[in-house]
Amino acid sequence: MLDKASSKTNGQACFAVMVPDFRFGNGICLDPAAHSGSILKDGFLGIDSKAMTADHDQAMLDRGLSGMGEWHRRFGKQARYVFWCLFGRQIHDRMAGRHISDGVYRHPVFNYGDVVHAFPHLDIVDLWPLLKWPIHELRRIYIDSSSHPSQIGYLFLNDILLNGTDVVKAYEKSVAEVEAIYHDLADRAFKAKKRKILLTGQSVWLDTFMAYMGSQGVEKLAAAGLVLAPLNPTQGQPSIAQLRRSMNLDDCAVVLMSAGGTDLSDSLAQAFDIHADAWKNISCIDWESATIPAITGRRETPQFTKLDPTLPKSDAAIVPDLIPSMVEQGPLGMPSWTGILHILDLIASQNVSTVALSSVQDAPAKGPAGAYRVENDVLLTEEGVAFLIGGNHSVLKYATGKLAPAQSSLDAFAENMAARQELADRYQIPYAHVIFPDKQSVNPEAFPFQPVHRLGDIYRERLPAPLRNRVLYPADMLHGEADPSFLALDTHLTDHGSLAVLRLMLQMTGIEADHALSRIRRRITKFQRWSGDLGSKFTPPLDQEGLLLDPDWQVADFRSPGGFNDGMVDILLSPDAPNNRTILLFGDSFFRMMLKHLSAVFTRVICLRTRFLHEEMITLIRPDIIFTGNAERYLSTVSPDTEAQAFALYPHLRNASDLAFDRPFLDAWAAVTAPRSSHARRFAQQLGIRPAR
Repeated sequence: MLDKASSKTNGQACFAVMVPDFRFGNGICLDPAAHSGSILKDGFLGIDSKAMTADHDQAMLDRGLSGMGEWHRRFGKQARYVFWCLFGRQIHDRMAGRHISDGVYRHPVFNYGDVVHAFPHLDIVDLWPLLKWPIHELRRIYIDSSSHPSQIGYLFLNDILLNGTDVVKAYEKSVAEVEAIYHDLADRAFKAKKRKILLTGQSVWLDTFMAYMGSQGVEKLAAAGLVLAPLNPTQGQPSIAQLRRSMNLDDCAVVLMSAGGTDLSDSLAQAFDIHADAWKNISCIDWESATIPAITGRRETPQFTKLDPTLPKSDAAIVPDLIPSMVEQGPLGMPSWTGILHILDLIASQNVSTVALSSVQDAPAKGPAGAYRVENDVLLTEEGVAFLIGGNHSVLKYATGKLAPAQSSLDAFAENMAARQELADRYQIPYAHVIFPDKQSVNPEAFPFQPVHRLGDIYRERLPAPLRNRVLYPADMLHGEADPSFLALDTHLTDHGSLAVLRLMLQMTGIEADHALSRIRRRITKFQRWSGDLGSKFTPPLDQEGLLLDPDWQVADFRSPGGFNDGMVDILLSPDAPNNRTILLFGDSFFRMMLKHLSAVFTRVICLRTRFLHEEMITLIRPDIIFTGNAERYLSTVSPDTEAQAFALYPHLRNASDLAFDRPFLDAWAAVTAPRSSHARRFAQQLGIRPAR
């Protein structure tokens, strides 16, 4: 960058330098080979959390100050500097109450005043005079805690760096310019709806907009016709309760923002003291979902901090049309300046219907749930749909929110996912985990108890984003499928439901198999009538009807003996499969119900019945792809993988009496656990399958 700047100046032109966070590139502290030579080095980007120690912070400050000296020696008075990030650090630290003792702020290493005073000979635009305002007033020049400038910040920087305007005057001018635009849009919305707008809900769009408000911004905007009342309190701004005491909101037209288009009725009911049913059908703007194409188009994975996946979807969500420039860089989906204006313009248009808050207050509550009966821990609705509600996993208590998973269970799941992903990375094998949703999670409208709490959402949401993206929880996808996803009298998916899950599993691991998936769909044709695992619990047993997969491809099926669950082995070998790979599954009956589906795609399908991932089996089988999985109800209690015994010991630990394998299974088991052996080659040749790669 130093050389690039030199090529642009020609010894005459002046330019401005926004000095970045001194921690940028701190990974250099972890690389001894990079410590020698020039103080200015390329190749170290971003902030490495492993290098965030007091010693490394001091080292980076020293490097930064030395680097500033290099820039001054090169450019002298041609350069004008502003310590934008360092000033922002102070703003955000003070807002959070960090590094303050006896009312005085002082960071252990990075202090704005110290750095500015260290360079009396540099042309520095000093931001210190801005501190005459309250800290949450100055927050409006930044859109986030990483000190990225807001539109106010950009106007301010342009004025102080290029025009040389006094920082206080430049700040006041920038604020006035942005507020004038907001107030004009608020006035347009007021005239279009013929009443003030009450904008509430939960979204990163609302959070970003609130950051622009400053100490008096909410009151000014309300006077112009737009009342901001986010569900999440904003520091320095009035709460919903305070707004309700200070102004009459009854005649306001309500507009909701909801991350992911989720149903916020319970939170809104608590905030506004209006029963939840009254909020159910009010339109909401789903900003977060609208940002997904822009984020993924930049090869990033969305990380929506305001999305609560445990909430059901609203039936009245509006996903606005956006262009990428309306979304800030990064995975959070924050709106840019144009993104903020776009939504304000949308609110003022006829495309967003509104209802007066007084009408919401008068809406009646809904009636009681439909009739049902319970027998042997199974609930049967009057429509003939059965739900497992009891048993060892207390399904009903978790589904209604009366029970919540223990922190130790949440931690075990997160630790398992992290360790499994690390193991897969070490073996360089694609990996994903599948949470097979319970029936009430997919079809909540058929369940008599509302709202439905979903364990899959709770566990998945607790994971960091990279791990969350390796966990498939297809409840919403299955709800939208054209074919029924669940059997009426069974806890398991239909074969169409299993096919839908398989499609997502392949997508997550980067495998294209459209022809095989189409072939599977065409073969779900076999009519059968039987008692499902829930129908069989009634007296007399109840029967269900359905279509099952009837393969028209060759597949040899081998199963270990014994009636136990843990330790059971299924091996399917298909000479007709288009993908000559070995897929290894660690899981329960949901995987076992889709093994024939998998045999249409992969030559070798091995399923091990276990709640754990057993590394020794990966070493033996040498799979090309790994999936782990569990039924959602099993998330009631999760055990860490560190408790796993060797997989081969399961029958012995159960004191099984007959441990002998039949010859066909033994031959298959020997072949897949020693895939490079001469026996495996001979066995593959006998079945007409290609040897393992």
